[in-house]
Amino acid sequence: MSRICRRQTKLPDIHFNDLTEGFTMNKLNHTYLSFFFVFIMLIIFGCAGGPRGNMPRIESPTESELKQDWKNYTVYFRRNTAFVYQLKDDRKIILDKRWVEVTTDDMMAKSKITSSTWVKKILDQNNEMYGYLVHRSADQANVAIIDGKTVQLYYHYVRTSGGP
Repeated sequence: MSRICRRQTKLPDIHFNDLTEGFTMNKLNHTYLSFFFVFIMLIIFGCAGGPRGNMPRIESPTESELKQDWKNYTVYFRRNTAFVYQLKDDRKIILDKRWVEVTTDDMMAKSKITSSTWVKKILDQNNEMYGYLVHRSADQANVAIIDGKTVQLYYHYVRTSGGP
């Protein structure tokens, strides 16, 4: 029978206070946590979707004034919720497939928004106007800048009790 020789070495006693000498862990954790929070916020807000346009709510022209002068614009309608009045020039508003172009007086007369509305200007980041958005006040809309002559409208229908 062989004997196994175990070497017993004693490790030096290291106390936690020796490792954190000169600063406290609470301050260190707080500093790291603050930097991490700022970093995450920069990622979320700094990289979220690129440049945005503006859509201020306006009092004039009103919805009825725009409907009367609809032939001066390229008009798109989203069933029971919104109209886009795009200026007739070389600028473009990109819309999703739910929008239908209004081409006749009959289409315009039959197209109605079923609840209270807001009128907003569609502007790029240089405050150049692309047109108007008339939409239900409950819904949300954003505009993204694609290039110098193109914006994209994101329209989000918010379900209210009773539906559109």
